[in-house]
Amino acid sequence: MSIGGDVLVYVFLLTAVAPAILAIRLAAKQNRSRLTSAVVTFVLGFTWVGGWVYLAIMNLMQPKEPTQ
Repeated sequence: MSIGGDVLVYVFLLTAVAPAILAIRLAAKQNRSRLTSAVVTFVLGFTWVGGWVYLAIMNLMQPKEPTQ
């Protein structure tokens, strides 16, 4: 089975962009840096499962305390 060029866009969206958007939402809820979370998740998304694994790890971490 081969992946054609037209399907490659959808694979990219599923493995890199979708987890990055979800990481932004999760980082906002956990008082973490949205930009850093999105960039790390997006870059790891090029490994096909790295973005989803990082997102799962973020879900398991405790939220940070807000600075005063």
